[in-house]
Parts: sequence; structure tokens; C-alpha cells
Amino acid sequence: MILTDLQMMTIAPFMDETIRNLKIMCGLNADYEDPFLDAVENFRFKGYAVAAPTRGKINGVILLHNYIETALTIGNRIRLLLLEETQAHDQINDEMQSALAEWANTIIGNATNDLAYRDLGIEFAPPYFITDTQNMDPLLEKAGEIITIPIHLTEGGRFYFNYILYKESALAAEAGQAGTPLDARILIVDDSALMRAAMKKYLAKIGYENTLEAANGDEAVEMHRKESPDFIFLDHVMPQTTGYEALQQIRQTDRTVPVVMCTSVSDQKIINDCRELGISGYITKPLTAEDGPVKLKKLLGNPHSG
Repeated sequence: MILTDLQMMTIAPFMDETIRNLKIMCGLNADYEDPFLDAVENFRFKGYAVAAPTRGKINGVILLHNYIETALTIGNRIRLLLLEETQAHDQINDEMQSALAEWANTIIGNATNDLAYRDLGIEFAPPYFITDTQNMDPLLEKAGEIITIPIHLTEGGRFYFNYILYKESALAAEAGQAGTPLDARILIVDDSALMRAAMKKYLAKIGYENTLEAANGDEAVEMHRKESPDFIFLDHVMPQTTGYEALQQIRQTDRTVPVVMCTSVSDQKIINDCRELGISGYITKPLTAEDGPVKLKKLLGNPHSG
């Protein structure tokens, strides 16, 4: 399954905070698997979940979704590390729910703060508990698809990160993305004069003729400061200042301009690092006269497609 860049940018902070706070608050190490698409009709409630509704460009509910046994393990470890309580509980009573609430609220709070900083057009409602299948049913009735990521504790046990995407979510995303106007000022950044000329030609072919050029990362930062482009195609591999470093500097003053990374390096870490700063997608080189205009048109028509 391939997630959109917007979905990946939304999910990534939750995964990072989950792993980090399992270690800090519970003394537990964990890792997670690749995401997959869960069939709505096959989805089964495991017994305990913390839910955080989302609105805007993604309408749905994020779940930290536990088996009862895993919830007990986590809750008891929180009590041990935070309160030095050695007496383990074997049911989710008020004390355990309070411990689990502190853990979940920390994860969700830190992740949503990070996402608010990136201004992705997604709002988060306060989290709440789900402890009964009947409380889950209304969410599943709205579900169009469910993204699931299994999380495994190294000491045994597992739980799930779920993102229940409502049926109207795709429509909401489409409504929030009207595309890039043909008179938009587009900055092309590449140390290759040949690639800049090719990109300019491809853009003109699909109707975008208001283009700017920069030959390196330093020029890109300066051009962004002076000209305030509406969209940036940014090469990653450049001498001196890389595309990633230029992106870091641009994001210090501008969190909203759409940036698409162009790279010949199929390095997932580089791509993920750029996503952390907020990009609208990436293009893997080489581009040709046959496929270049098509790829650029897709990204400009929908700035959040990857």
C-alpha cells in the first residue's frame, strides 16, 4: 500500500511519539511494521482504544488501539516508572485508565503540536476512550478505509495504530486542494542548466510560463526571500548547499509554500527527512519529454500528491 504524502506526514509524528514515549514512560522498547490497508468489514475492536478525531483535509479518527493484555502491561509499567507502584493491576480500573490516559495524551499532544506547526490543514479534537464495541460501531459506519500499523513490544505484546478515514475524506481533501493557478510563480532549483531548461519547457507545455530559476541551494533561499514564489521544484543533490539544507532554511520563514523535491537518489531516509520539514511530494529523476509534463501536471494540479 502507498500512502499519500499528506497521510504519511500526518501519521509519522504519532509513530515517532509512540515509540519514544513507550521508552520514556514505560521503559519498553518497540518497533512497528509497514502500514497496510485494513478491510473495514474485517476490522475487529481489540478491547481498548484512545481516539483522536481529525477534521479538514483528512476526516477520520486516529486510534491507539490495544488488546486488554497489552493495555494492562503498559498501564502497570507507567505506574511503576512514574509512581513506583509495584502492585500490578489485572483490570482497567480508574487508576489504570488514568495512567493510560497520561501516556496517550502525551503521544497525541506532542504529535498534534508538531502537525499544527506544519500547518497541514488538519484539526484535531480532544482524545477520548473507547472501551465498548458499541462505541466503535458509529466510527466504522463512516469508514471508507482504515490504515493499520502493528506495533510490537520487544518484551512481548502488540497493539495497533489505526487511522479510520471517513468516506467523505477524499472529497474533503479534493475540496481543500484547488490546484496551482496557471499564473503562479514557480521556482526551479537545479545545479544542472540542462535540467532547468527541461523543467521550464515541461512547465510551459502544461501552461505554466511564469518561472524563476536558481542554480544552487543558496540561490534558492535568496530567490525565495526576494521573490516569494508560489511553488518550488527543489533538486536534492547539489554541491555546497543541498536541497535538504535549502529546504531547512526556507521552512524557517515559510511553512506553507508547496515544495516538491527532485532527486536521482532513491533514499527513503532522505525522503523521510524532507517530509519531516513538510514537502508536497517528490520526483525521482530522470524526467523525459514523454513523462515529465504528466508528472509535473499531477503535482501542480494536486499539491499534496506524492
